[in-house]
Amino acid sequence: MPDKPTLPRHFESLSWDDLVTWAGSKIAGRGRDYQRKGRVKALAVTADGGLIASVIGSERYAVQVRMDAEGILKSQCTCPYELDCKHGVATVLEYLARVGQDRPIPKADPRDEPLAWKSDDDIDGDDEDDADACGPALSRDVLAQVDTLLSEMTKADLVKMILGFVEKYPEVASELQDTVQLRAGDVAALTARLREEIREASSEPGWQDRWGGEGYTPDYSGIRDRLETLLTAGHADAVLDLGKEIIESGTNQVETSEDEGETAMEVSSSIAVLPRALSASSLPEAERLLWALDAVLDDPFDLCAALADYLGEKHASAAWNIVADALLKRLATEKFRKSEFGSAYWRDQLTNWTIHALEQAGRQREILPLCEAEAEKTDSYVRLVTRLIALERFADAERWIHKGVQATHKDRLGTASQLRDALLVVRIRQQDWPAVAILHVEEFVRSPSVQDFENCKKAAQRLDIWTIVRRTLLEYLAGGQQPWKQPEWPLPAPDKDTPQLEQRDTLPNFSILIEIAIHEKNPEEVLRWYDRRPQRPFFGYSTLDEDVATAVASYAPDQAVSIWKTLAEREIARTKPSAYHEAASYLRKAAKVMLREKREADWEQYLARLRSEHLRKKRLLEVLDTLSAEPTVKKGR
Repeated sequence: MPDKPTLPRHFESLSWDDLVTWAGSKIAGRGRDYQRKGRVKALAVTADGGLIASVIGSERYAVQVRMDAEGILKSQCTCPYELDCKHGVATVLEYLARVGQDRPIPKADPRDEPLAWKSDDDIDGDDEDDADACGPALSRDVLAQVDTLLSEMTKADLVKMILGFVEKYPEVASELQDTVQLRAGDVAALTARLREEIREASSEPGWQDRWGGEGYTPDYSGIRDRLETLLTAGHADAVLDLGKEIIESGTNQVETSEDEGETAMEVSSSIAVLPRALSASSLPEAERLLWALDAVLDDPFDLCAALADYLGEKHASAAWNIVADALLKRLATEKFRKSEFGSAYWRDQLTNWTIHALEQAGRQREILPLCEAEAEKTDSYVRLVTRLIALERFADAERWIHKGVQATHKDRLGTASQLRDALLVVRIRQQDWPAVAILHVEEFVRSPSVQDFENCKKAAQRLDIWTIVRRTLLEYLAGGQQPWKQPEWPLPAPDKDTPQLEQRDTLPNFSILIEIAIHEKNPEEVLRWYDRRPQRPFFGYSTLDEDVATAVASYAPDQAVSIWKTLAEREIARTKPSAYHEAASYLRKAAKVMLREKREADWEQYLARLRSEHLRKKRLLEVLDTLSAEPTVKKGR
């Protein structure tokens, strides 16, 4: 039996609520299912008091968990999520279960620890060593011993050992076959085999069932390795030919996949070889750029990001000059292509790359006329106005802003909003502070929000008129009269594009009035507006109700508890496991307030009633059993 190490006592203080707070109710629930099904293997305690384990999901994943000095949990995993996943939760729960049962937990052998902790920058970066971080690396001593062993072996013994590896490991056989075919100059045979692998890898869509812990992600690692082999052997043109097939078949595969990007990542990993193939190819530099541009322009899933990066690198201005002419010709002759983002989307992207080519070729004078010509064709007014503002041509910018708003305010609200933001930039550059305040008020009238209310406050305070402006904004929300039509309005009325309330909003707007009262930390006003809002059958509850309960918990604890109970019972009525976990989050908040108010008996009585009313909902009863603030591992066990 292994020695019982010094246990990381800080983990033992954890409650189920702590795990839910850390990972979220859904992930925590899945992690608990994994632990209960015995999927956590090889659990061990590391020298620095962390945990490592192997967790069985759709694959075997290596997990490491730690708790920092401030009590914050962090985990790393070799699964696609990488950080703070269900496998990390399962590892912690398995540790707590074993401690609670007084079962021994071994110390980790440093050589077996699957992950070395990294900074956030390291985790997000493109460290080439990351691909090997999941498996044990040979130490220098072991490598030296292997080197000595191999150097002492006869050729016959080496051949015998390698042939044994070939029989045992298919990957070794495949790599040796690549080497044999390349040495024989039979590139055609290798590329034919690689095409077959591409067709096989892209034949089935990827999918993931997060609840069941199952799924399928196509493996492009072998394709990537063979592309690298071909490239190293000097066959860059062959790599590009294969790259076209990968891009086409991979795009189709990603389009039909149902996962969270795992398939796209696999396809992209192979495409990432192509920029180096372009640099080493026999194509003239301008044709290399056009090759990459065509791939990027026809890429709906951002699979060719590596090729976009290639286009952003330094290339000869003469090459960009040729590319600019080719793209300008396309704009003049090609019809609009269809796109899932709209018929003008493809042309708009082509224009952006044409502008980039002109910039790199030193032909800046042609850019502004191109932007003006394209603005009305694709509603790309923002691109034009941004350049005019950068040139400090404010009058021209304002003229195009008003023209663009008139063209887009009905069908392209986002573009119209961006143009109004651009007008705000112009007014700030001109230091016209009354106009700045009016623009913020106009935006508040169009679509009231707490952020716009705060923007109005900052602008009005600069003019020392916030008290009056605040009152007119609240009157607008409550009664519907526009601020500049109220008697005490201290600024001029809008002169153009008079704003109207968006159709999705209605007045009085009780939701925004409540949110503003919450923002201003005024619980009395929060409840005043909350109690006045209409009780329609379809109104229901939303995140606003939860925010109200939180805001008034100290001022009106009984009402806060009532709201949380109502939210929880609505989730329970959905009769879904995910809804039960959501209900538990509301009940924990209600419990916290009730215990603070010394109402422990009322809380226990309420829980008992819920159990009694829902005796047949076993999954709910399991969730209700977790509603305790006590540590998962009891002291003095």
